[in-house]
Formats: sequence, C-alpha cells, structure tokens
Amino acid sequence: MNWVLRQLFSFLIFIGSIFPGNKSIDLGNDYAMRDKTIVPRNLFTGTEIYSKVVEYKFNEKFIIAKQKPKVSSYKKLLKENLITRLMIYDGFLKERNDKDYKEITTPQIIRAIKSDSLIYYQFKKRGLKENYYDKSLKTESVVDSILQNDLFYKKIFRSKVNYWIINKLENTRFGPFTKIEFENELKLKNINLKFE
Repeated sequence: MNWVLRQLFSFLIFIGSIFPGNKSIDLGNDYAMRDKTIVPRNLFTGTEIYSKVVEYKFNEKFIIAKQKPKVSSYKKLLKENLITRLMIYDGFLKERNDKDYKEITTPQIIRAIKSDSLIYYQFKKRGLKENYYDKSLKTESVVDSILQNDLFYKKIFRSKVNYWIINKLENTRFGPFTKIEFENELKLKNINLKFE
C-alpha cells in the first residue's frame, strides 16, 4: 500500500473509530463537529477539542466552544490518535524516498510526522510490529501517563467547564480558558461570537 493510501486509511480508521455512525456538522475550513468533539480534517494541525463540547458557535474565521471535559473520552481519543500517528510514521519510514512523496504532503505535515519519531521508537522498543492494537504495547498506560503528567491536560481537567477559540484560517487553538479569560480573549481578538 503506498504512503498516500496508508495515510488516508489511517485517518479513516481514526475518524471511524472515534465517531462510529454519527453524523458530522461542517464548521467550515476543514473543521467538523461530531459526537460532541470538534476535529480538524488534518490530523496534524493539533486543534481538536475533545468531548464533551456542550456549545459552539462559528463564523468564517473562528470557532468558539464551551466544553465539559470527560476523562473517558480523552483516553479513547488520545489512544486512537496515538495509534494513528504511529501508523502514519511507519508509512513515512517505508515510503519517504518515493519520488511522489513531496508532492503528496506539505512541509508542515512532514515536520509533524517527524516529530512523532521518538514516540515511534519507544513503541518499537516495546515490540511494535504491524499490530498497533497489540495489548502488550500497553498503549493505555502511555495515555494515562500523558493525561496525568502533561500540563496541558492537567489544565483541561482542573475545571469543570473550559472555553476555547480556534482560528480556522491559521489552524491555531487557544485555551482552555476560564469564562473570564475567554471573554477577555474574545475582546482582545475582536471576535464577534458569543454564547447566550
């Protein structure tokens, strides 16, 4: 299977596994709302807002979201994201020298894929072969460690309600914010979206 098909297949596995049978709402600029989660269509932008998004608004440039984070959703989505990225990195290693490779992806995506190398090699030491869902890899413990130790995720779970801003044109995410921080950011960025 060539790299493009592998990447597409990996992304479809990721999307299908986290959103089985649910309808998505197009938020413009390759963003979608599905199963109380906001996701970019490009896995490497890192602007997703996982469950549970309880309210959102959007215009041609921004998405704002109100979230009540669920640990169980984060665990599931982070695990699938991790496995998908391992599959994509594996495909990158196998096909990076193909003549069409630079034509099928952007330098930004190549940098993002290369940034997964440390994780990939750590899993190779654990015995990663072709079965990314092998229980002996203990993917769940890696995800648990990330959620418990990463400052970003600690901040998410510190509050019962978080607020977020996504600039769709620049593929940047801001947050999590408290309500007051969020309202200040809306004014600072001159965003004319509000929650009722």
